[in-house]
Amino acid sequence: MNLASDPSIQRKISQMAARVRWKQPELVQQGIDQTRLVLDHETNRSERDEAFHFLVLGDSGTGRHRFHSPPRRIAERLLAHKDDAAYLLHTGDVVYLVGAADQYRDNFLKPYREWLQNGDAWSTMSHQGLVFNQPFLPVPGNHDYYDLSLPVALLAGLTLPLRRHLQWFHDIDAGWRGSGQGETYARAFLDVLNDIPPAQLTDHLASHYDASWGEHRCMRYRPGITTRLPNRYYRFRHAGVDVFALDSNTLIATDDPSLDQRDRRHALKTLEQRQSALYKALASSGLEEEKRDDLLDELETLEEQCFDLQRKFRHKDVVDHEQLEWLKEGLIESHRDPASRGRILTMHHPPYVTEKTKWNQGDTTAIRHHLRGVLDAVCSTIRHDGNKAKPVDLVLSGHAHCMEVLRTHDTGHADSHLNWVICGASGYGLRDQRREGSKLMENDDQGQAKVVAESQLFIDRNWQGAAGRHAYSGMRVDIGSGRPLSIQLTPLVSCRDGKHWLDADPERITLKA
Repeated sequence: MNLASDPSIQRKISQMAARVRWKQPELVQQGIDQTRLVLDHETNRSERDEAFHFLVLGDSGTGRHRFHSPPRRIAERLLAHKDDAAYLLHTGDVVYLVGAADQYRDNFLKPYREWLQNGDAWSTMSHQGLVFNQPFLPVPGNHDYYDLSLPVALLAGLTLPLRRHLQWFHDIDAGWRGSGQGETYARAFLDVLNDIPPAQLTDHLASHYDASWGEHRCMRYRPGITTRLPNRYYRFRHAGVDVFALDSNTLIATDDPSLDQRDRRHALKTLEQRQSALYKALASSGLEEEKRDDLLDELETLEEQCFDLQRKFRHKDVVDHEQLEWLKEGLIESHRDPASRGRILTMHHPPYVTEKTKWNQGDTTAIRHHLRGVLDAVCSTIRHDGNKAKPVDLVLSGHAHCMEVLRTHDTGHADSHLNWVICGASGYGLRDQRREGSKLMENDDQGQAKVVAESQLFIDRNWQGAAGRHAYSGMRVDIGSGRPLSIQLTPLVSCRDGKHWLDADPERITLKA
């Protein structure tokens, strides 16, 4: 039995659409684009292609460590780069295990309090209506959509007071509730228009959707005042660089589920048996923290593998074509806009990764397939314009609990020779690289295996640069001035040594154009 339940893609889409009144008549009539965001400090800027930096973290939202906090340590590392940062991107899984409101205070507000307006009062804050003092821009992860299965919710809620008293199994990031199919994430970060009485909606739109982007009216992001996002996926611009933030949770459907149902049912049964064994092992009262964390990490991996198999039993899951079309049209528009000098994508699920639990997962291959289709279409269009630029300059993601920098080879598609960065090691349990190594292979049209991507840096639980210690990480990304776009990565890595933290940063990486 899984700890969590994962709503269908159609359910995720419909629930989030209802929360933001997606494309309802009053918004359409006023010409409001619910996917565009103007950062307030951009309104008074010139169009200079100046240098800037931003910060990245992901898969951070855990509070289960009793004696130290990896999320807090990575937050402290990022703080040294905060003051002059243009913004912070979070690659998803903001709160584990099931995105519950009960866990937001300890797992999110506490470690990132310096980014919150009046953050000193984090212990009395609600997760609803958060106001950030600097742009803090997340995308939802799979855990931000999860709910506790009913038996587990009852057991977790009823035993929580006793577990806290005994300091036993009390910090597994689960209480009574789950995310409400993404509702908690929405109330923390999105402009939930569905909560606004119809009589007040016009005034609300006039107050908060008063920015212009070309011919579009859109939401204004005011640090320290109003810092909501208009939708689960959105775009913004800073210093001529367009950032497209995706909800990859609705882009992981495959068009052709496996027909080999018998083998899949057998595999699912095997996974469930292993889950039962882990539950029994976790019930031991004498577990050391490191061993318990290893078991919880394995349990989470098994859970995701179960979800992956269960999705393939469905006759045909929904593909979020609306979001894919939005991304395609947005990238084409960005390439045609003289004010835009570059494009960055940020999402939760990585299209390319060599982490051992994610590299061949159905979610990974699905997002790769769908993104390829978009980039192929973008390049086909802009080539007719005489534009030979790459479709995007950088793709950021999380989900895999590591830090990794990859470069694609010739894939036969428009995602060839691009830069891919996974930042998913900012707090939760770390994972190893796959045994097969750093090169990802695919079969070409003739059935011949070829290298399509290669890892250039992989930081995990056994990274040599940290002498084999667990290496947690965040990242600083520097964008150079002028054109073409130049990008430099500064990994910020900390590892635990007994009662102390040690910093073990690798050298900076300049990405190929």
